[in-house]
Amino acid sequence: AEYSGDAWGWVRAGDRVTLLLADGLGHGPEAARASSAAVAALHRWAHLSPAESLRRLHDALRGTRGAAVALAQLDLPAGRLRFAGIGNVGARLRTGGAWRALLSRPGIVGVHRPATLREEEADWTGDPLLILHTDGLPSRWTPPSGPGPAPADPAVTAAVTIRDASSPARPVRDDTAVAVLTSTPPEHP
Repeated sequence: AEYSGDAWGWVRAGDRVTLLLADGLGHGPEAARASSAAVAALHRWAHLSPAESLRRLHDALRGTRGAAVALAQLDLPAGRLRFAGIGNVGARLRTGGAWRALLSRPGIVGVHRPATLREEEADWTGDPLLILHTDGLPSRWTPPSGPGPAPADPAVTAAVTIRDASSPARPVRDDTAVAVLTSTPPEHP
């Protein structure tokens, strides 16, 4: 396709790192406009909590088709991860060798926001790994059990996730985006 309705971005504000993944409603240029607007707005509110950022993103995306949006924010000194999402962007967190799903609320940012926005918190310890993904991956996808992949560049982890979670028997009907947050920085020569 000429346009992708999925977009991601990250920003650092002081001791906080925030990762956003957005899936614009539908397909084509209007879906791309909605998800790109979410990424652009992220930089204005990097100092806010994920739930408060979603509240403001809701207003910023009015006039677009809207988007499913997930925000994960890492507080580096505290070693804590905060997560909030609206719509069908999936989130899987591995800490201490175990995976768990982080849940988003139903709705569409910019069109229909839930009355309450819940944030989940988790320790960011024990070789943590966070994978956010849009609905281009199967909704029932779960990462492999066990200790998990060896520390790798987040882009490699994202590519392996797409490879392993996708099915060659299933026709591609949607954009697919995966964003990865890890505490192990990639190696650079």
